[in-house]
Amino acid sequence: MRNIAIVIALCVGAWYYFIGGRKLDEPLVRQYYEQEAHAILSRDPERLCKQLSSRAVVQDRTTVLGQSQDSTLNRAQACDAARDSFKTFEVIGEAMGGILTIEYDYHLDSVELSSDRKSAIVKGTSRLKMGEQAMQFASSFEQRIERELGQVRLVRSDQSTLVRLQGAGAMRQSDFFKK
Repeated sequence: MRNIAIVIALCVGAWYYFIGGRKLDEPLVRQYYEQEAHAILSRDPERLCKQLSSRAVVQDRTTVLGQSQDSTLNRAQACDAARDSFKTFEVIGEAMGGILTIEYDYHLDSVELSSDRKSAIVKGTSRLKMGEQAMQFASSFEQRIERELGQVRLVRSDQSTLVRLQGAGAMRQSDFFKK
């Protein structure tokens, strides 16, 4: 009986140390965004999905050719959107005659840790360029990330994305949106 109690105490201690008790800090926040960048550059929507909380809410205002569209996505919808985006990148690359190059960079303007250090509000910008300058997505965001079962995950994102098209040399702008 004593051995069982010791094993239980060790398991609880290990869980607390590795999962439950670890606090969020700025290096963990920055690591989250580095992992996101690697997933995007690797064209891996499943890795992006793993970074989303099951409670994730993504609000986005996307502006293309002067027209804005607002959307609110839950985790499943955001994952589907990421999968669709990477498929679209592949189709556009094939239409342009080869593999579409992708460049991605981001800048974190501020990281505000909560007093209990279990969440952070992060403000920043990102830019995704496809095919050199053929298509650009410039975003500004405010995101809430939290520690969840030992992982850092996105809980809420409010972002605004401006899409710029410069497909004159390779494609007409309307060709980007054909299915």
